[in-house]
Amino acid sequence: MEKAGRRTFTIEPGISGIQDPITVQYKETTDGLPYYALEINGSEVQLRKDEEKWEQIWGDLNEEHVEKLGQALNEQTSNQP
Repeated sequence: MEKAGRRTFTIEPGISGIQDPITVQYKETTDGLPYYALEINGSEVQLRKDEEKWEQIWGDLNEEHVEKLGQALNEQTSNQP
């Protein structure tokens, strides 16, 4: 899923209660699986895309927030060169 180049970027998903912009860092597990670490209101949340659905692997967000953040990540990563 990663595009060449930028491993850290920002997104502005416009979610109530979450400060914009959100700093996002692309990371990989030790076995090479991609995920994203997001700094939200001073806390780290980790998301990954499993099949076609985004899931939270670390943090305390509700399903709606995970879905909206996933949409923002899809938009950002599909626009990278």
